[in-house]
Amino acid sequence: MALDTGTTPSQSGGTSAGPGTESPPSITASSGAVPGSTMEIVRPPAYGRGIVVSIVAAAAVFALAIMASGETPTATGVPLTETTNPLFWGLAVIFIALTAAGAQYSEYTAARAADSLGTVRRRSSLPTAWAVPLVSELTAILMVATYHNTLMLVAGPAIAFLGVTGGLLARDLLDDSIDGNQRTASMIHTLIIHLIAFLGLSAVYLNKMSSWVAAPLVALISGVLILEALDRGDVPVPQRVLYSVLGAGIMAQAMLVINWWPTHGWTGGAALLVCFFAVCGLLTAHVERESIGEREVIEYGLVGLVGLVILAFTL
Repeated sequence: MALDTGTTPSQSGGTSAGPGTESPPSITASSGAVPGSTMEIVRPPAYGRGIVVSIVAAAAVFALAIMASGETPTATGVPLTETTNPLFWGLAVIFIALTAAGAQYSEYTAARAADSLGTVRRRSSLPTAWAVPLVSELTAILMVATYHNTLMLVAGPAIAFLGVTGGLLARDLLDDSIDGNQRTASMIHTLIIHLIAFLGLSAVYLNKMSSWVAAPLVALISGVLILEALDRGDVPVPQRVLYSVLGAGIMAQAMLVINWWPTHGWTGGAALLVCFFAVCGLLTAHVERESIGEREVIEYGLVGLVGLVILAFTL
């Protein structure tokens, strides 16, 4: 027969609970990380390295802007060659390569830190954290060489800093996103890619270079950005590279056509952006949805065609 002491199990220090009695929540530490705490630990060093890369990239562009603006212009027919020399372009290549390498290293160290803390992050079949920073640095340098004035002492570094930072931030949002905010992360990623594409493609068109130079530059800028855009889809690396090369080839052909257009300024850059929007959009849609339907054709193809017609008849 049980001895009634007048106390309940919880009052006497017992661990069992009677029917209908809720057990108090456990406060013991679990082996997993508390939701949200891991990212607070991982993001500061990841962002810190990204900011350092962005600052160094901006400083490099600032140095090149000083070189370009301090020279006496020489009439060459191509603005970006009027105040630049082989030393300028040699340093430019080095700075672009270092920016791309620094951006990729920043993401690599962030991924290792996340793995050590047990954080689940999106895995990419082909690391391309270098893509947007590379094009951003290239774009900033092209703008500095094209305008070579005191305004570029501010605008050039700003393009480099915001482009590198924005590219790394967009990838970080994609890597850490869950189903609830995947769409938002993709939209930010797309917006940054198209903004950098507009500036980069415009920088090429502004110079009205020979098609032998302009077409490869447009293909390089477009192909690298398309390669990054396709990262949102889970496709094999060879297919992703093939689609990027295909998109780059189409953009090079578009440049050959638009280069004959009797217009100047940013109009040609806007026309190239419309082409890039259509090509990149269709390829990305095919990768993400494994098919291209009527909705995608209207959204990217028809809208792009309408955009080109508007530009042709209004400017």
